[in-house]
Amino acid sequence: MKKTRILSVILFVLVAVSSQVFAAGQKEAAPEAPGDSMPYKGQELTVSMWGYNMDLLEKNIIKPFEEKYGVKIIVETGNNSARFTKMVARKDNPLVDVALFAGSWAYKAKEEGIIKPYNPDKLTNLSALMENAKDPLGGRYAIGYTIQHLGLFYRTDKVAEITSWKDLSRPELKGVLSIPAITTTYGPAVIYMLSKAWAGDFDATDVGWQKIEELKPSLVTAYNRSSELNTLISQEEVYAAPYSSFAWGTILGSGLPVANVIPEEGLVGSFSMVSIGAGTKKEDLAHLYIDHLLSYDVQMAEAMDLVDSPARTDIKLPPEVAQNLTYGEELISQLHFFDHKKMAEVQEEWIARWNKIFSN
Repeated sequence: MKKTRILSVILFVLVAVSSQVFAAGQKEAAPEAPGDSMPYKGQELTVSMWGYNMDLLEKNIIKPFEEKYGVKIIVETGNNSARFTKMVARKDNPLVDVALFAGSWAYKAKEEGIIKPYNPDKLTNLSALMENAKDPLGGRYAIGYTIQHLGLFYRTDKVAEITSWKDLSRPELKGVLSIPAITTTYGPAVIYMLSKAWAGDFDATDVGWQKIEELKPSLVTAYNRSSELNTLISQEEVYAAPYSSFAWGTILGSGLPVANVIPEEGLVGSFSMVSIGAGTKKEDLAHLYIDHLLSYDVQMAEAMDLVDSPARTDIKLPPEVAQNLTYGEELISQLHFFDHKKMAEVQEEWIARWNKIFSN
């Protein structure tokens, strides 16, 4: 009887201890349970980005991330120049956790020290990207999350077929032409493409500048944002222009008879880049957001809505969508990528040169 009582006590103790261990294990493992893992719940993440197509960016990127992780995305919008200037001004008290820049602006952000290297071990989707998108600046300061291009469009009912960058100088385009301003993402690239078209050499930029001066009387305006170009197109003020590929969906949405072309000199290629903001106190969450941006679901959704072209190599698009994006071997083989460092070095000089031409 005594032995039985002792055995019962031992069994009770073992059951109690086991229950406590199991409960502790359950408590520790709880964050891993599906739908219950929100270690960042209630936090805010500040993202510096463009405001173009914001309704679709909200739908495809921002809202899904907020809902999945229980965080709030604070968006700071503006063009490259304005956002870069703001981040530099706040360098000693940084507010931006994730920054999106294009081309030479991303390089300038690296040089200015307002972005920092990313950790590839924290990005599960990095391996799915095009090789040259993984580290376009060197030193792991940025990732090309989407590929895009500067192309040429024209109104098929108003303008004869455009086949060359030279065609922008045709007399019938006087008063119905627009080009991107020098401070935009693709403004400097227009100089290079005109140099190639008229002198056979991208680096013969004096020729390109001469052509800009000659084009000035033909321009409705030099646009500063793609949204500005879209308005001019929909109001039927512009019949031809270099356009950013991410704006093509909106141009098509105008319902006007338009066509895009691969001119004989080729197209300008670039990556929109995403970086970790220097000084962020939310580095893990910033990496999580970038990984979300690189995910299959986000890249597919953005492509299907004609917002951004995928940088992932495993995205397969239907032909009717693919033809409107920077996608496919034929188009991508025609892209020219210009040196970011080189463009950054001449940026101030070229802005001054532009202003001199357009101030008269």
